[in-house]
Amino acid sequence: MTHAITLWLAFVLAAGAIAWFGTKRQAIAFTIVAIATAPATLLPLGHPAITAPPAGHYTVLGARIDVNEAIYVLLDGGDGAPRYYRLPYTTGTANNLQNALDGAAGNGGSVGMRQGEEGSPGFAEEGTGGREEPKRVEPQAIIGGVE
Repeated sequence: MTHAITLWLAFVLAAGAIAWFGTKRQAIAFTIVAIATAPATLLPLGHPAITAPPAGHYTVLGARIDVNEAIYVLLDGGDGAPRYYRLPYTTGTANNLQNALDGAAGNGGSVGMRQGEEGSPGFAEEGTGGREEPKRVEPQAIIGGVE
């Protein structure tokens, strides 16, 4: 079930409880449903997650740098669906990311990010992305015919 359907179902159940119980029970039912669905507000639903990525290594699937505002990255940790994050902008981090993106584009590789415990991300170019080495051209065999 997707997050949008889960939120919709929670809303329908809340509205149904409010309509069923009436005025005094209305406040209690609404409060219970609001408390039960409060953790769903942490789901990004197309917006960057409000928390920083946990410490670890990630593959950068996409990035956008907004100068003096933020760095938006789509990260794949390899243990589930990729997550979208908003990182604080610093000139050093932005330059590091841009250099890694440029190097990866030129070499056909990917960009990795290591999130430190202190909260500062580090970007670096990784591997060649499974690119094969070019094959050498073999000389044409000369086959002579028998006359």
